[in-house]
Amino acid sequence: MVISAEFLGMLLLITSAAALGLSIVVDVGRVSAEKAREAMNQRQYDKKRAALAEWRQKTERKRVDVTALQARLTEFNGRRQKALTELRALEFSKIELVHELGDQDSDGDVYWAQLAVGPNFNELDRKDIVFSRQIWEYRNVAHITAPSAEQAHGTVRASFSQRNGVISSPVVPLALAPDPELEATAA
Repeated sequence: MVISAEFLGMLLLITSAAALGLSIVVDVGRVSAEKAREAMNQRQYDKKRAALAEWRQKTERKRVDVTALQARLTEFNGRRQKALTELRALEFSKIELVHELGDQDSDGDVYWAQLAVGPNFNELDRKDIVFSRQIWEYRNVAHITAPSAEQAHGTVRASFSQRNGVISSPVVPLALAPDPELEATAA
């Protein structure tokens, strides 16, 4: 069988057209697969972007909440410190250290005097201070047993001199001594 040039040309033309068609189909398939992949990536990107925006909103809300809670914590710590300070002041006003002076077995009257530290107290040497420095942070009073107020005053001055950094109030009979609870509530 003789193959003619026209037949061969036609066969070559058909084969070329088929190859070209197949190439176009393959290219269209690749392009459509790339488009599908791009669309899927775009959806994932949009989802992640939306999730990021949501997380940023949540983070901002939490930051505002934390700031508000920190402000409340600071306020409550201030209130706590104030309450502790007031409690300590109240405890100091309720504690009273009583120094008993004079002969307790004698028939003398009992007198009262309040003891406090003088302005030079912090400058004094430790050995010049009567008792420990810590007791003078509390209310100190003296109960003096003596036959007269003058002798009671002398006993207080001999026991707690200004050289020790301690000063005393005027001596009064124990029955006339002020009530420390009334003084605390008045202050």
